[in-house]
Amino acid sequence: MNNLKKVGLTALGTTLVASASVAGEMSVSGSAVLSYTGLNTNSAVNPWAQGNSIKFNGGGDLDNGMTVSVYYELDQSYNVYDDYNLKLGMGDMGTLSFSGSSSSGSGVDKLKDIVPNAYTPVYEATDATDSGLIDASGNAQAGQWGYDTTMGDLTISASYNPEPGTDNKEKETGIAVIYSGLMDGLELSAGYFDDGDEAENDTLGVKYTMGSLTAAYQLTKVDYAATGTKDQDAKHYGVSIAINDNMSVSAGQQAVEFDGAAEDEKNTGLMASYTMGSISMGGGFNKLENKGGASSALDVEASIFNISFAF
Repeated sequence: MNNLKKVGLTALGTTLVASASVAGEMSVSGSAVLSYTGLNTNSAVNPWAQGNSIKFNGGGDLDNGMTVSVYYELDQSYNVYDDYNLKLGMGDMGTLSFSGSSSSGSGVDKLKDIVPNAYTPVYEATDATDSGLIDASGNAQAGQWGYDTTMGDLTISASYNPEPGTDNKEKETGIAVIYSGLMDGLELSAGYFDDGDEAENDTLGVKYTMGSLTAAYQLTKVDYAATGTKDQDAKHYGVSIAINDNMSVSAGQQAVEFDGAAEDEKNTGLMASYTMGSISMGGGFNKLENKGGASSALDVEASIFNISFAF
């Protein structure tokens, strides 16, 4: 998106770094967004909605050779910043980050979903619960620290939250490892997430890109400590194809096995996206079957469309 406004910054003090001065800038960007989400189970709800998001990005170079950046997103209300973070770039030593709210990007966020899609994942829009993901049991991002580094073909990302803010819940830790040195276009990944006393989760994945085609397969396990909570084992796979520089299409499926449930939950989706200058369009169809592993649950079908005008 093009910047609406740039404000010169002469100083930026942070708790991460003690530096005499910072030369940088703050940019503001936004877009006009109109979306449609039609559900076969929600005929009485208006499917049309307008987006409301303004993003602020700031950053600059410190006098010790490091960099600092800050991000805020304002939406839903004129006085609500619901996504914001602070990052310190340390060159070859990696990047240290702090998530004020909902915008970590480190640790298992790197591997939450590696399956490509042209617009949105197969489990979105049909309901509010995203099962079968490595952070399905939690992952509080408010007050979360992150660290990311790349050494040759190996990328390592870690997250740590000393106080997730939930009663009777200890610290959360996550780590993700991605290796791309085996062959061109191939990425192997593994992640582990300890959700305090609630669950221990892990994931393994493989992604391959060849020209305009990208395919991925991911296995995820959510292992709850409480015997009364159903563990989850998920298989997620899909493929995305860039038809040309402007248009992409994708297809995918996720199957989630709930411990002791009669059926596997199944999420299936077909998506497409198209970009023409500052106009972006995306949409498709997602279907949810056997929600939560219940064979009696009604199938949910979602028709999705979004058009965005960047400025």
